[in-house]
Amino acid sequence: MDQTQRQILTLLLCLRTLPGIGFTQTRDGFLGHHWGTPVATLAQSVELRTPRADGDVILYDTAVTEVDHVAVQHCELEFVGGRLAGVIVTVQGEENSNKFLALLQKDYGEGQSGHPRAHRWTTPNTRVSFDLDTYGDAYVYWYSTLLQH
Repeated sequence: MDQTQRQILTLLLCLRTLPGIGFTQTRDGFLGHHWGTPVATLAQSVELRTPRADGDVILYDTAVTEVDHVAVQHCELEFVGGRLAGVIVTVQGEENSNKFLALLQKDYGEGQSGHPRAHRWTTPNTRVSFDLDTYGDAYVYWYSTLLQH
């Protein structure tokens, strides 16, 4: 590995440790963390707040306010057995919702839509649902098909 490659890798690793900064990926995980990432590892780059537990499932509110430059109103991370298993995001406003839909389509393709306000994607590891309400707000849930019950 040459000097430039080492510098780029070092910069990327440093950015990943800053709260609120991360990779923009939504495919098979969240912000550079893939399904199965332990809570402690993810907590190094995402501020986790107010856990709610039910059996081996823990749902954390987060300090995440945007994903790939798209503002999000609310973001929760779901852990099963202490490992990242799902993401729940609420996006406010039609413009932001359309941007988030475009982000999902970039990561997952066109998907399936039985209704103009509902979209679904299924991959071997992930299932995604995107629903718009009457006001243009989006409710998005993507989760690991391998870690969920």
